[in-house]
Amino acid sequence: MTCPETTSIGAYVLGALEASERHAVEEHLTTCTSCRETLLQFAHLPGLLHAVRVEDIESDQPEPAPLQLTKRKWPRRRWALAVASTATVTGVVSWGLATAPASATWSATNGVGGIDTTAKLISRGWGTDIQLRLTDLKPYEHCMLVVHGRDGSTQVAGWWAANGSYQAKVPASTSIPLQNIDHLDVVDTGDTVLSTVSPTTH
Repeated sequence: MTCPETTSIGAYVLGALEASERHAVEEHLTTCTSCRETLLQFAHLPGLLHAVRVEDIESDQPEPAPLQLTKRKWPRRRWALAVASTATVTGVVSWGLATAPASATWSATNGVGGIDTTAKLISRGWGTDIQLRLTDLKPYEHCMLVVHGRDGSTQVAGWWAANGSYQAKVPASTSIPLQNIDHLDVVDTGDTVLSTVSPTTH
């Protein structure tokens, strides 16, 4: 049976609740398994929303004109130049795809209270998909994942509440490309950094 309080989870994840409402939701999460499961399902939404531009929502784009195809006979020289240009562009694109980081796994074992953190980051067209795993958390710890870009930008990639098993598996996401991410912070509701992972942590 679905808990009626799950209607507040979306607003909680997006940080849209007042302090008193947020506290009430966090108290409820300590006793409701259904809402904790819903929270994990919504954890990736903040990062995905960062990837949506306002102009993409507001713009009223006209229907594309029908594609007109006409047969055209190219001189042999122009045909050869076209083939060469296509090969060059294809080579550049392939080189870019080959050199872009497809995925990375960062870990750290020096978190507050002995927290162990592993983050698997996967490059996507819209940004970066993050699969976070933490162990040795305090039971029912309420946390958020903060992504720090190399340019100084930050994004909250997800919120969650740890269950009583001292560990959490959290799906998250950010619009910041993988190659532009400097580090990730796991932060509690008191703004204490519990753990930091980056390419240099172990």
